[in-house]
Amino acid sequence: MILGSVLHIDAIGEKDLAVIPRKDLFDGEYWSGMRKMKEDVLLKLLSHYMIFRDRTEELEKDESLKQIIPYFLIKKDGKYLTARRKNTGGETRLHGGRLIGFGGHLRAEDIKGTMAEWLKREFDEEIETKTILGISFLGIVNHDGEEDRGVGKVHMGLVFEIEVEGKTIIKEIDKFEKEEFLPLKSLEKKKSEMEQWSKLVLEFLIDN
Repeated sequence: MILGSVLHIDAIGEKDLAVIPRKDLFDGEYWSGMRKMKEDVLLKLLSHYMIFRDRTEELEKDESLKQIIPYFLIKKDGKYLTARRKNTGGETRLHGGRLIGFGGHLRAEDIKGTMAEWLKREFDEEIETKTILGISFLGIVNHDGEEDRGVGKVHMGLVFEIEVEGKTIIKEIDKFEKEEFLPLKSLEKKKSEMEQWSKLVLEFLIDN
């Protein structure tokens, strides 16, 4: 199982960001949206093509590389955690948008031990919960349009669903507001408020 796998990395510094060259991600067949991906295919993709680059202004403009973002959906009692970004902190191009996925850049220092361990470390930076019941990999989200002011052109999301129980809150209260757990039908009514990735992931959840 992929979550028990260990990825071996070759990075210059612990703060280096994980990226995948666009040509290797798409392999000649560009697509936009959210796609299912088998765990073994993801492991092969990361093992063969993931590289690390220093976080610079140039990297944020380099569309030949896709920065890897672990993107977590938090599910409890059949409902998903949603919140709105405040107009402070984080990626300024995403301020004010509603989201159903949480996470951040994957750095060299994050990838220690098994994938399950580094995924949990990333989760713990964002979310506080009583119990994690399970983690499952759903697929990859990608979008190169201008709806998110170009953020998607240099990023890709590894979408995981994390099922929890008990009290669950967002730690970074300076970045998010109006957090709540909602069923898919209620989220669908708020789709127009959502960031592009969250729209694509929501469509995937509804269709699957």
